Amino acid sequence: MAKSDKEVTVNTAKNGKKKLSASMIVAIVAIVLVLILAAILVYILTRKEDEPETQGKATIVTEENVQEIIQSGSEQSTDASYTVTMTNEWTFENGEAQAEGFYVKNTENNSRTVYFDLQLRETGEVIYSSPYIPVGEAMDTFTLDEKLEAGDYNVIMVYHLVDDAKKELTTVSVAVVIHILN
Repeated sequence: MAKSDKEVTVNTAKNGKKKLSASMIVAIVAIVLVLILAAILVYILTRKEDEPETQGKATIVTEENVQEIIQSGSEQSTDASYTVTMTNEWTFENGEAQAEGFYVKNTENNSRTVYFDLQLRETGEVIYSSPYIPVGEAMDTFTLDEKLEAGDYNVIMVYHLVDDAKKELTTVSVAVVIHILN
């Protein structure tokens, strides 16, 4: 008889253990589900929608509207664009000489006065600031404001488009190369 009492006790212990184990699993699953739902909710509330940056409006071109779109493209606002007429490689006999092979024109296609700054690409240091160049006018010579040693320099030419009160409206940047011979 002792042997069967022992078995009942073991069975009871096993049954109790199974119930405890099953309830623990249910509790853990419930907690994990709550955490997942909370994480999803936090993600939805805090995420930023990636909106593509568009300039202008998208238009579908069809046979019916192609002429209209071509016409509107040719009437493009000149305030939003700038035509650059220039040379992009200049030579100086030395750091104090005038540029050879230099030419910049603010073409008649443009509607705004401009001026430009020359910046060393590596440091951003401004080595020349031009006078204002009205529409239709050109420059064919200049001397650097800062003396440079002999060598080749990668330079960023930053055009500043200004309104009638000389307030900056926008900029256009162009890469150029400067050669200082001596």
